[in-house]
Amino acid sequence: MEVTPLSPEDAAAQKDPFLAFVTDDQTERVIREIAESLLLPEDTVRRGSIEDAHNYLQQVRSPSLLLVDVDQSSDPLDEIVKLADVCELGTKLIAIGAENDVTLFRDLLTMGATDYLVKPLDKENLLRSVSAMDDRGAGLSSMGRLGKSVSFISTRGGAGATTIAANCGWVISQAAKRRVNLIDMDLHFGNLALILGAEATEGLADGLRQPDRIDQLFLERVMTPCGDRLFVVGGEESLSEAFHGGDRGAVDILVNELRSKFHFVLMDLPRSSSDVVYRAVQLSSTTVLVSDLSLAGMRDTVRLIKFIQENSPGGQIVLVVNKIGENPKAEIPIAEFEKGVGQSVDFQIAFEPNTIMRAANLGQPLAEVRSDAAKVIEQLAEKIAGPSPATQSKKKSFLQSILKG
Repeated sequence: MEVTPLSPEDAAAQKDPFLAFVTDDQTERVIREIAESLLLPEDTVRRGSIEDAHNYLQQVRSPSLLLVDVDQSSDPLDEIVKLADVCELGTKLIAIGAENDVTLFRDLLTMGATDYLVKPLDKENLLRSVSAMDDRGAGLSSMGRLGKSVSFISTRGGAGATTIAANCGWVISQAAKRRVNLIDMDLHFGNLALILGAEATEGLADGLRQPDRIDQLFLERVMTPCGDRLFVVGGEESLSEAFHGGDRGAVDILVNELRSKFHFVLMDLPRSSSDVVYRAVQLSSTTVLVSDLSLAGMRDTVRLIKFIQENSPGGQIVLVVNKIGENPKAEIPIAEFEKGVGQSVDFQIAFEPNTIMRAANLGQPLAEVRSDAAKVIEQLAEKIAGPSPATQSKKKSFLQSILKG
């Protein structure tokens, strides 16, 4: 089955509520009858294998409900795992096959399938299974797990956590082809959207004050798209509207709602001890600390490491030293900095003011200007997200997979 390439605009816009890939006439006929009864478009049922489904969903957004035929697959469990990698979190999967095998059924459910139906397909059984996938239902499998949440914090003002978070998000969305949401928790002066050339929206503060308002419609209102897989929330509330910390429970609702829809939720946190920052750190599996090589930077890195270890004891801390060479005569040597903070520096980024400022002013990701800083951010993104498919199969770097398309 040949898949026609789609433009980025078409790929961003296309998201079907339902899509099926089948390999035989009888199964196709039954599924088409169900699709017609639900008033779904004719092209939601396609002839093809699970491999065809995988290839197609590398180009477009995955549907809310996906049916795949595993009958011709030599290793259906492996194919399901690969398919899950290209599907959005929250996609529900029904597998169809010829084997009436309880072990296979259980294994498919473990791998992320929501149901397994045996051929010949019965219309009533299929309709019952499809109806059970309704989003209003409870306890539905979501093809895997919730997305990963990561916090970025500057130990000193201007250390560069926002720039690094924005560019990490862009690299992950482009190279790893994962859906990424960036949350700017600096509600009045946040720059995440600005760095990516997008317009920030107001409204996040309302959700943090009133968590019961956070739902799908709220998120659609406050999210700004920065590409087909990258979105930004928050960052430009009115200066006349004071914000006094928000509700910890609101952070749980916001982050978990986004984690159910995105592979990665990256939070740019201000340096404060507010309830919002406290809870965001607790919810993060990884916290990226960004410091300069000043004495004050070393002191506050120590304090933040202690804060994270106390409040997120199972979380990973990634230490980034940024703007190396900005003030070489006054900078603490790396070895002395590491000794002072009691932790090795994971990534070092040289001072490149012209490159970084020009990219920010143009709303252009650093990866597109091939800077040395971009190479380090590429490595940080890979540490957060894991190797991209191109890195795994062709041993190419993240940036090569982007720039060579």
